[in-house]
Amino acid sequence: MKRWVLITAAALGVPAMAQVGGPIPNPQQPTQSGSSSGGIGGIGLNLSFGGKKEPKLTGPPLDMRDRQVPDYVAGQVLFFIKGGPADSQRIARAGRVAIISSTSLPELEVTMVVARLTAPDTVDAAVLRLGRVRGTEWAQPDFEFQVLGNSRDKGAELSGIKLGPKFKVSGTIVLIDSPVDLANPALKGANIVQQGFGADLTPAAHGTAIAELLVGTGSFAGVAQGAKLISLVAFAPAGENWWRSQSSQVLVAADRAIALRPNVVNMSFGTRLDDPALALALRKLEGVGACVVAAAGNSGGGPVLFPARSPLAIAVTAVDGGKRVYGAASRGPEIDIAAWGVAMNAAVPGGRRAVSGTSFATAIVSGGLLRQSPCSAARNPAAMRSAISINAQDLGPKGRDDVFGAGLFRVR
Repeated sequence: MKRWVLITAAALGVPAMAQVGGPIPNPQQPTQSGSSSGGIGGIGLNLSFGGKKEPKLTGPPLDMRDRQVPDYVAGQVLFFIKGGPADSQRIARAGRVAIISSTSLPELEVTMVVARLTAPDTVDAAVLRLGRVRGTEWAQPDFEFQVLGNSRDKGAELSGIKLGPKFKVSGTIVLIDSPVDLANPALKGANIVQQGFGADLTPAAHGTAIAELLVGTGSFAGVAQGAKLISLVAFAPAGENWWRSQSSQVLVAADRAIALRPNVVNMSFGTRLDDPALALALRKLEGVGACVVAAAGNSGGGPVLFPARSPLAIAVTAVDGGKRVYGAASRGPEIDIAAWGVAMNAAVPGGRRAVSGTSFATAIVSGGLLRQSPCSAARNPAAMRSAISINAQDLGPKGRDDVFGAGLFRVR
């Protein structure tokens, strides 16, 4: 069974925050080693499949690996209330913390209060203390998140997805990630709306690559070409090929996602521990009929991250063109499905790179779900989670396993 765990976002291009101590794992990136899919671990590699010329790679591979980061922001805590400013001030005084900011989360039906501790107070002690104050719905740490980071036609064929103008789909996908390069030629004419939540909108490689995989309009179509993509930016750059965020930003984006009532929500990020507020957001998304797809993580065989290990999310791992698992992928009983996510030729600001990671495999599943009735028409996430297991092509040992889950994602 899946367990709630913290969400880390390491592949979004959002600036690191001063109050966060320690680096967060980076988003999923393309691997150095490749597969028969093309775009193999090099710069300027030009391959051709079936007469179609692969767009030239213009930068080094983006090979995502999770990084070692603190579980939560030191010296800071979140508490949630139903009341107004007077209640938050009263609770802060009783809990011996100082309010930094208050944000209404209407879809979660609470107000989130970010508060500062005074040394030598600890996060654990403050959470326990605030939770006992009358009027507090719950208190928690401000968790750290990080994003998890070929021939497009050949790769899509692994999952039975046909690309091109005559195979366009309809529906809405919400992407909570780093900023998308809206001016990128690979996204020209795509229906994309972007909004920032505590992050600037300087285009990032991670968000742009995922956006093209979803709704790209250039040389290689996105698996959900024709769909509306709503980019909710909650991650900022924290280093080379590394984007990070915190609960206080991710939750605002998640609350907005609930209000938008999309068909699919793509969460290519994760954290090690449970985030109770994000768990509530997942329940709310389930209630509005949104299928949540999350990256398992790139921990090199370590445990599956949250939100992927939530039972309300579809946890995705990555395989190459030979259906071999991505070497850095997380493993565990929470893995639901595998999809192409290694050495993918993808658009990034200023060019193209080979990208690898469970983040990118997640995009293949997210886009593919719009071709499935339980998610596109019926808006029944529970039925969709059952269907992907039934339709999967078994990989590895016979039956479900900790590496591939039910097997390779297949559109039926």
